Amino acid sequence: VGDKSWLAKKYGKLDLLTWRDDISKGFEECMRVLKPNGILIFKWNEDQIKLSEILKIIDFEPLFGNKRSKTHWLVFMKEEQA
Repeated sequence: VGDKSWLAKKYGKLDLLTWRDDISKGFEECMRVLKPNGILIFKWNEDQIKLSEILKIIDFEPLFGNKRSKTHWLVFMKEEQA
């Protein structure tokens, strides 16, 4: 995404050098603040980064998901602590 593109202006953009760490830390924070058995709905578009790359850098498995064109919707649940 270019710096001046409408997409970057509307949604922001990932940093080329830190995006993996940014996504990993952001996902960790989302899961941290969820209550036990809380649900996280995760939307990802594969136009530039494949979902498989995202799933490699997060430590959680989705319960299930759905795909339409290049857009994926995944459902994650925070498990109760033992």
